Amino acid sequence: AAIWHCLNHYAYQDAIFLAERLFAEVVSDETVFLLATCYYRSGKPGQAYSILRSKGVKSPQCRYLLAKCCMDLENCGNKRISEAEAAITGGDLGRPRSIDEIVSHFGEQACFVLLIFARICLQTERSEKASEAYRKALKLNPFLWHAFEELCNRGEKPDPVRTFHVSNFDNFSMCHGVNPVVNFANSCEHNVNDLTNQLKAELWSRYGKPSTRNSSSFLPYDTDSNFDSFSEVAVGFGILPLDSTFSNDSVQLQMAFLSPAVVPSATLTEANDQKSIAKRVSSLRAHQLISRKETPLQQSKPVFSQSGNTGNNSNIVSTPSPIATAAPLQPGQNVRRSSRLFSNSYSVKENNKSPNRNKFVTPKSPSRKTKSRSSKTNLNKASFSDLNERNRSDKERSETITSSDSKLICNTSVQNGLMSLLRDIGSAYLHLSQFNCRKAIECLDNLPEQQHSTGWVLSMLGKAHFELTEYEKASEYFREVREKEPYRCQLMELYSTALWHLQKEVTLSALAQELVEQDRNCAAAWCATGNCFSLQKEHDNAIKFLQRAVQVDPSFVYAYTLLGHEYVTTEELDKAMSCFRSAIRIDARHYNAWCGLGTIFSKQERYQLAEMYFKKALSINSQSSVLLCHIGVVQHALQKTDMALETLNIAISKDPKSPLCKFHRASIYFAVGRYAEALKELEELKAIVPKESLVYYLTGKVHKKLGNTHLALMHFSWATDLDPKGANSQIKEGVDPSLSRTQVEEDSSMTQA
Repeated sequence: AAIWHCLNHYAYQDAIFLAERLFAEVVSDETVFLLATCYYRSGKPGQAYSILRSKGVKSPQCRYLLAKCCMDLENCGNKRISEAEAAITGGDLGRPRSIDEIVSHFGEQACFVLLIFARICLQTERSEKASEAYRKALKLNPFLWHAFEELCNRGEKPDPVRTFHVSNFDNFSMCHGVNPVVNFANSCEHNVNDLTNQLKAELWSRYGKPSTRNSSSFLPYDTDSNFDSFSEVAVGFGILPLDSTFSNDSVQLQMAFLSPAVVPSATLTEANDQKSIAKRVSSLRAHQLISRKETPLQQSKPVFSQSGNTGNNSNIVSTPSPIATAAPLQPGQNVRRSSRLFSNSYSVKENNKSPNRNKFVTPKSPSRKTKSRSSKTNLNKASFSDLNERNRSDKERSETITSSDSKLICNTSVQNGLMSLLRDIGSAYLHLSQFNCRKAIECLDNLPEQQHSTGWVLSMLGKAHFELTEYEKASEYFREVREKEPYRCQLMELYSTALWHLQKEVTLSALAQELVEQDRNCAAAWCATGNCFSLQKEHDNAIKFLQRAVQVDPSFVYAYTLLGHEYVTTEELDKAMSCFRSAIRIDARHYNAWCGLGTIFSKQERYQLAEMYFKKALSINSQSSVLLCHIGVVQHALQKTDMALETLNIAISKDPKSPLCKFHRASIYFAVGRYAEALKELEELKAIVPKESLVYYLTGKVHKKLGNTHLALMHFSWATDLDPKGANSQIKEGVDPSLSRTQVEEDSSMTQA
């Protein structure tokens, strides 16, 4: 209890110290697990791994922690993924455990074990097995949002209504767990008999086998029970000898060492009177019985309170016990043998549960002839046996009430509250993962205000508008996230890219500095810094910072994509292709990387391959007008003009104000001699992007073809004034060489001549 108390209050060094003391006393899977847990929570998975590995642990909880340590070390570059799988599946390569067998073996931890197992399957290219593990984990515990998120990210479509519903639970106890102290005590139960046998063997080796005749009535356990309660003696890392002949100092020392919670006050003056001590301990046990039964009804007074008990207690001094830290028993609650390991050494047996202490049968004083160990034994047996039937009914009634209360809480609070919220959020996230961004926005906007204003929901809204290429709206949501939750780094890489598209250098620079100062180990921070230098045309510096993003988080897929685009800009196409392929290896549904490969092949004029990769990206994000535009441009380069125009029409229908799509449609109209339609498209573009130089340049070319020399010269001049070096174009030149900056200058000179 003291160890968990330190862990819960982040005193990890103290927890480790105490766990080492416990481990020195008792070497078992439970103490190994607790020591390894202390190291793991203190941020030292390597030490936790070494402890678990060296002890050859077999218990489910130790195997789970070992697998978790292996995966954490795997992220640090240490290849221990096979060892993690062996810890979960049993290590038998010929017949590993199935999903159901894993659930049966790990019990309440199974849902968390399955999350690790799913990660292992993903890294070893067993996607179907990973999906099965995620689905089973969700069925066991629908509060594991990450499992639902991963299924959506992988392109699957889990039903939020069925997933987040109480009727879908296999076992509700897997959703909330138990108190760690109680859980630890319960996990020790199967080992109690072994510990008891060890204690008996040690006692017998030191003092010889005890006989009933010389057992002391002072001992807080019944010798008639054949040492069944020996586990209670070992609480204080010590053993009480069975010798009934104590010296004056020995009596005081043994009593204080065994249980400092209750000591007869007359011990100092009556230490020589063994009969008086035995009598006081016998009355003390009866007093404990009464006090323990009053506790559930009178919560205002603690057990063994100095002022809480009225009656003949003037001879009893009570002090708080550093050992008895467990909570008082509730009505109907069983006392398990393992839980007595953490309770008072003087605690009584399970059947002392009478709610009416006035009906307690006080035993008669034993005669002098029989005043020995048997007097105390008879007290326990006679007084407790009369209460068995009544206690059984009290217990059943109490358990019925507790069960009804639990069902009421489950049906009202959980089903109508959290489950409903998770269904709404799950529906929104599922739409977003399928790039149905409008529907996702609608679902998110319907959330309660207190949820809608959180950073997570605002980030999802920003991402939805980002995918719709509505960068201004996306940046507004991300800016609100920074104001409400400045500590949040999630999706800030998208915010920085939105600012890059909007060419907001000052805001992007400030964002990059804030993120780096906040967390230098955050990949999103270095992505923002890379975008900042990219916007300033310092591509070499941008590449360095994006490489840093990959270094701090090798699984951060977006960093590879940004790095690949920078290499495309610097014409290092081989390096760019390597980056895009690395991104695809990590996340096969990262459509940006497929688009990047298409861009490379388009630059190399390998248009068929480019079209194939662009269509692969479109199969992932079928709502993207940008991908449709790229496909249309490549189709035009392949002399598929009609198909290209049809593709661009579909793209514009999805995004009527997309300057990229409208510009390329105007370019194709110009190329096929449909000048009037091209001129109409360009005039609409002027209203959307009034400062885009390429729009004015293409307009000038159209007027030149129509013989409007004066208008052509005017538009060429405007294009040159807007962008003298051709460095600030928001519309990519695509595959049409006639749109190059050199051609702009030549046409302008020709028209002037």
